[in-house]
Amino acid sequence: MRIKLTFYSEEPLIIPTQYNYAIQSMIYDNISQELADFLHNEGFILNGQQFKLFTFSRLEGKFKIRENQKIESTSPVELTVASPIERFLQELADGMLQRYVLILFRQRVYLESVGLCPNIKTHQMGEEVTIKMLSPMVAYQTEKNSGKTIYYTPWDDVFSDLARIDVEKKYQLLTGEKLKNSKLKVIPIGPKDERCCKILSYKNTAIKGWMGIYKLQGNPELIKTAYDAGLGSKNPQGFGCFELVG
Repeated sequence: MRIKLTFYSEEPLIIPTQYNYAIQSMIYDNISQELADFLHNEGFILNGQQFKLFTFSRLEGKFKIRENQKIESTSPVELTVASPIERFLQELADGMLQRYVLILFRQRVYLESVGLCPNIKTHQMGEEVTIKMLSPMVAYQTEKNSGKTIYYTPWDDVFSDLARIDVEKKYQLLTGEKLKNSKLKVIPIGPKDERCCKILSYKNTAIKGWMGIYKLQGNPELIKTAYDAGLGSKNPQGFGCFELVG
């Protein structure tokens, strides 16, 4: 499930290029304190690993980059938030509607609308879909000895393996079952394009992810889970949100 939030401002909105944490904070500020505390401090646990089971897009609209490396946008600006947890999306929508006026980087932003996106069923997915990333997808591993984080590209075979393992865990959390003979493959469309590589900062940590258009091949159940909860890692920090384009 997902909702689309549309905002407008009376003046052009000026925001830094690194805004993931601010958007995540805005999301937490507009759900109940109980749910925000649960997601922030506990989350959904599987074998000691924490999942928050939501993701969100980059801000979408008419933008231009200013000389000071800030983004200037003109209204409207849209944000897509996805989650398989209905309560989370309901609370977020209600909280946004009740507040109406938001402060984003010391600027007044008005909520114009909250749209409920059509809920796509598993049988509508098929075993192959074409997707467009709305926020960068991330796959990484941390070396045990050095503690160094290695980020992979969708052209690396291990990228699909890590994405599959991650979404299998999300599926198990949501259903209570392990999916047998599960498959999921991320297939880039076209040659490697470094323009799709995005290095974003979250709490002063650099995270490397990939935008672009890809094919997903595999179990429809896993594709649907990734659509709702995010593809790859670091979803609640604003990574791995995608839309279907074919």
